[in-house]
Amino acid sequence: PDADPAPGDEPGLAGDHDCVLCTSAVPGLTDRAARGPAARYVWDLADRENSRWVVPHGASGVPGSPHHRDQQPLWLDGELAPVVTDFDRLTKESDD
Repeated sequence: PDADPAPGDEPGLAGDHDCVLCTSAVPGLTDRAARGPAARYVWDLADRENSRWVVPHGASGVPGSPHHRDQQPLWLDGELAPVVTDFDRLTKESDD
């Protein structure tokens, strides 16, 4: 599993409180973000298979999970992952 980054190894922040990729910090006090976008979605209403999404860290909010930061590289590069909406293509992962 991916470990959380050491202090100082976090990705940089772009934007400010008035832009699309907004972030907010308290300059002079901390560079840690107090808020930011929760997700990016692009829906193709004519063909769901063309839809894409990404979240800033990963598909799991559980530290230590293999999916805790699995989407972070996509997020940082401005890329998106496919949205799977066909139940025949979805698989359940082990709870182990």
